[in-house]
Amino acid sequence: MRNFFRRSAAAFLAGSMLFAMTACSGGKEDGLADQTVMTVNGQEVPAGEYAANYLYSKATIETVMSQYGVSDLWNSDFAESYKEQLSDVARSQTASLYLIPKQFEAAGLSLTKEEEDSAKETNPIMAPQLTSWGFTDALTERLARYFLMLEKLDAHYFGEGGVMSPGEDEIEDYFQQNYYRAKHILVSTRDENNQPITDEEQLAAIERKAQELYQRAAGGEDFDALIAEYGEDPGMSSNPDGYQFTNGTMVAEFQDGTAALGFNEISAPVQSDYGWHIILRLPLLESKRSEVHSDIVTALTGMDMDRLLEQWIGEATIENAPLLADITFENVDSYKYDVS
Repeated sequence: MRNFFRRSAAAFLAGSMLFAMTACSGGKEDGLADQTVMTVNGQEVPAGEYAANYLYSKATIETVMSQYGVSDLWNSDFAESYKEQLSDVARSQTASLYLIPKQFEAAGLSLTKEEEDSAKETNPIMAPQLTSWGFTDALTERLARYFLMLEKLDAHYFGEGGVMSPGEDEIEDYFQQNYYRAKHILVSTRDENNQPITDEEQLAAIERKAQELYQRAAGGEDFDALIAEYGEDPGMSSNPDGYQFTNGTMVAEFQDGTAALGFNEISAPVQSDYGWHIILRLPLLESKRSEVHSDIVTALTGMDMDRLLEQWIGEATIENAPLLADITFENVDSYKYDVS
């Protein structure tokens, strides 16, 4: 569940996470939503809040998994595993609604008037979804404030100049030592169905073509023009400045081939499962370092906002009431607030 809270925050603040609307199983029993289900540092948490966060977390997991091609999660082979995790995720999400405002205040942070006002305005796309999960107006506002605070805490601790961010020199050194930028001319060894070509004569012709293109590039022909005419990586057209990447994010042969070059040097053809790569290594774009700042901080410190939030949850006194064990995947709708 790493980065679960960050994914949720980004989607909520953008108003862009579209959830599937699921049917409710029966109605809420009178009084259940107001019963205490847990305490967070002595504060009582009503079952209605836990149920709302449970259903919100459930929908978030569904959305994330759908991005990996799992369209019917709860009838898939992963269902039982995710049902088991869901209770812990909902418990942590519920607890964090109580913990984050305290940490926000302790850090000396505050929301602007504009942010306070935005928290009171429910995104019209999300409003019916939040209502279906039992979010009252007050709870919806708390959730919006929570995500705004989480975003500011992230910047406070891990943004540029952040409390937990290493110094500028250390970050720049890591950036220079562990990031690369390169363009390449790919001569593919795959057919139109993306299957490996096996015909030896055809493969030999492809290799000869790669060698010829290398000679032309090394001889001074315009590299971008050669990419445009002969390159078979469609990603190059959407990345005209080349790929800027770090260790483990590209195929090993491409990374190793890039790392072996000096700036503005061109490699002899490098073979991978995709074909032959003629690589041009380029200096890093400093203007894009901010895009990977948080990744560098995490690499250097082993910390990010999700880990820090987990730490705060671990340090808090969270006690379950007996009722918590009675709330399940199948009956959670019975405990939510009736906001119809």
